[in-house]
Order: sequence, then C-alpha cells, then structure tokens
Amino acid sequence: MVEHKEHGISLGISRVDNTFFMKMKLIGTLTHEDYRVMIPMIENAIKGVENPKIKVLVDATEFNGWELRAAWDDLRFGLKHSDDFDKIAFVGNKKWEEYGIKISNWFMGGEMKYFEDIEKAMEWINQKEDKEKKDVIQKELSSREEEIKKSLEALFKANMKITDWDVPEADDEEAAKILIDIFAKKVEEIREDIKNGKYKNY
Repeated sequence: MVEHKEHGISLGISRVDNTFFMKMKLIGTLTHEDYRVMIPMIENAIKGVENPKIKVLVDATEFNGWELRAAWDDLRFGLKHSDDFDKIAFVGNKKWEEYGIKISNWFMGGEMKYFEDIEKAMEWINQKEDKEKKDVIQKELSSREEEIKKSLEALFKANMKITDWDVPEADDEEAAKILIDIFAKKVEEIREDIKNGKYKNY
C-alpha cells in the first residue's frame, strides 16, 4: 500500500498600492504540481502592477524539501522575479534551510533572512515599511514647519491683544507667561492622548 504524505503550499495575498504582502506555508515535500498551482496565483496577483514590491513571510516549520523538478521550479521562479521581492522572512527549524537562505541571497534583488521565531520574522519584515511611513510623515510636516509655527504665534499674539483690551493696566509679560502655560498644558494633554492611542487612526 502506497503511503500518501501531506504536502503543498498555502498562500494568502494582500495588497496596498504596489506593495504586496504574502503569507506562505510550506508543508511536506513539495512537488512540481504544487508549483503549477502556486506560481499562477502570484503572477496573476502582480500582473499589470508597475514595479511591484513583494514582502513574503514563509512558514516552513513543516517543510521537508523539494522533489527535483520542484526545486528547479522554485529556482526558476525566484530568478524571474528576483527584483520584485523586497523582503522574504523564512521561518524554519533546520540548519540546511538557514544555509540555503544565505545562498539564495546571492540571487535575490531584495533581502532574505532566516528565523526560527515567527514573531521576530514579522517584526523584521515590517521594519522597513514602518521607517518609510515615518520618513514620509517627517518630510510632510517638515515642509509645513514654518506654517505651523506662524499659526501658533498668531494664536499667541491674538490672545495677547485680547488681554490688553480686557485689562488696560495688564502686565504683558505676566499675560505672556500665563498663555504659554496654557499652551504647554494642552500640549501635555495631547501628548498623553497620543500615548494612549487616540491618534493612531485619526
């Protein structure tokens, strides 16, 4: 009686603009047929997208390797799309997999890294994206820095004038200090709101 061992590739794909995130699970010894199913799914997902950036999390904790023809399918697909892959986090539990990832890096346009912990793999795969988001925000706010400062100064001066109208004999310096304390108090309240996640998806 022939024993049929479980094998295959499960794949989840999500997309934001030209960036794709793929979660892939490899099970057993992969065959040519497994790649005949998987490769069209990926190629159809990125078809027509200019300069796609693909980030992949590979769960290979139940992976045993490839049949010879499947290994060729894997290599050929990797070479064809080497410039499309931005980051590949490979989670495994075998030493040969770690060596294989180091060798594969020679042929990839993006980065590949081996992990034994899926949480660390996720953290690494998102690092660059988080930095890119911060860079965009920093650039946008830097371009508006003078405008923001002028708006704050205008608010300060407007309140100083109101103080003069209401209290003709007012000590302007004392009024200025009180206004700055009010601003500072509100800034601290906003800082606390940020810490508590109020503006995470504002």
